[in-house]
Parts: sequence; C-alpha cells; structure tokens
Amino acid sequence: MRHKVFTLLMAFIVASLSLGAYGADQSPAAHVKKQRKKMKMDEPMTTPMMKQGMIKGDVKNSANRKAREMQPMMEQDEKSMPQDKTKP
Repeated sequence: MRHKVFTLLMAFIVASLSLGAYGADQSPAAHVKKQRKKMKMDEPMTTPMMKQGMIKGDVKNSANRKAREMQPMMEQDEKSMPQDKTKP
C-alpha cells in the first residue's frame, strides 16, 4: 500500500513539473520582451554636454520642433527630384 501511494505521489510531482515547463514561453526572445521603464522627461540631464538647467525632454522637444520646420523644405526637395521609374 505504501509503495502505491509513493508511486502515485511521485507521478503527480513529475507530471506537475513537466506541465510547468511547457507553460513557460519557450521562444528565444522571451527574455527580450520585458518592458523597459519609461524615461522621466522632467529629470535633469546628466551628460557632460548638457546646458545649465536642461532636462531630458528638451532634446526631444527640440528635435520635434526642427522636424516641423524642415517638413516643407523636405517636401519641396522630394517634388523637385526626378522620379526613377525603373526601381520598384
């Protein structure tokens, strides 16, 4: 009797351990999908190239402003370029 109980208990443990392994994500990139913490844009910058009182969001805001300013010029340049019909 004791032997049968022990065998059933071991079978249950082995089955539960093997099912737990199959439930996990087995893809090679599973550990890469972890989300990063969002950068706090109102923190001061800590690089040697920063200006006094500069925060992290200033760089992004400056890039967005420059892109808006350059957009009409970029569109004008694209229109003035000859269209190459041979490339897909």
